[in-house]
Amino acid sequence: MVGLVGGLSVLPSKGNAIRPPRAVAPEEFTALCMRCGVCVEVCPSHALRLKDLTLDIKNISTPVLDPDFGGCLAWKDNCDECAQACPTHAIDPLRSLAGEKLGFVTLEKDRCVNCMVCLMRCPVEGAVLFPNPKGKPFTREKDIPTVLKLRTSPLKPYIDVKKCVGCGLCVYHCPEKIMHLHKEKN
Repeated sequence: MVGLVGGLSVLPSKGNAIRPPRAVAPEEFTALCMRCGVCVEVCPSHALRLKDLTLDIKNISTPVLDPDFGGCLAWKDNCDECAQACPTHAIDPLRSLAGEKLGFVTLEKDRCVNCMVCLMRCPVEGAVLFPNPKGKPFTREKDIPTVLKLRTSPLKPYIDVKKCVGCGLCVYHCPEKIMHLHKEKN
């Protein structure tokens, strides 16, 4: 097994995985990660899973963020459980979250029911917005007048992709499953 894992570092990487926060650069990550799965085990929100069999052989069994299982709590609760548990520092506990961006979320507005769960769950103020016909967009659910939150309202929440960090909390909690997490383009 050691020979196989060591040999993976010479294969090209597709690089489409959304890594946990504080992960080192992709090539360094693949070389450092020993595929032990400890980060997955300690993740309190169950947002991490090991990458399945894929054509991206180099990254099989490395941790990826999967909002189908949970969203990352790093920006909400300053969680760093995965980084603290990583024995090789492929996820580096000393890296700051300041300026870190895992990806971004898109929303299917035509299927949105205005439940406002995305606004309530987002840990980054201003990443999920709601149009305000009288001025600046709303950033908090409690500020939005009830009449604007009706299912039939043409006004729907939207994502500011510049502020979205890609934690996946809104995706995980969306009852309609109309939000999608995408990897940040490097």
